[in-house]
Amino acid sequence: MSESLTNLGSAKVDATEETNIKDTDSTILTWSPVDGLVIEIDNHVYGGSGVPIYAELKDADGNDLPRDTEVLLRWDTPSRDQPMVVSERLSNIRQYRTLSLTEQQNEDYREQTRTELKGDGLVVLDFEEVQVAIRSSKQIDWDNSRVEIDRKAVTVRAED
Repeated sequence: MSESLTNLGSAKVDATEETNIKDTDSTILTWSPVDGLVIEIDNHVYGGSGVPIYAELKDADGNDLPRDTEVLLRWDTPSRDQPMVVSERLSNIRQYRTLSLTEQQNEDYREQTRTELKGDGLVVLDFEEVQVAIRSSKQIDWDNSRVEIDRKAVTVRAED
């Protein structure tokens, strides 16, 4: 069943917002499926390669995070010492600063929001998590921010 992943979570996916540590790769958001479920993220939707990620990234003053803020996706499981990077590193967040969330989701601009995964997709079991991490000179303020992975790229299903 398709379901968007947002910083608000859902009945099937737990979401945890975190504040980043400035100037270091640090997790700002984690998603983990509830017991017995699996999250699958497809790297090939809307006829192209990459996962559409929509975001509004603001600091405590309500300003956009700096343009050179970097964004990446990681996968973590208890058997690893460190989370594994599973996407390209976006080294410029201009698309999130100049386009509203509605515009980002519009098919005319969606290509600008794609983040390429390493491989065909990602499967996250109920004891694992997918993380959104950033490197920024400012800290994110979740009262003013939002992150979402397009529902067409996400399936939440029962484990086999």
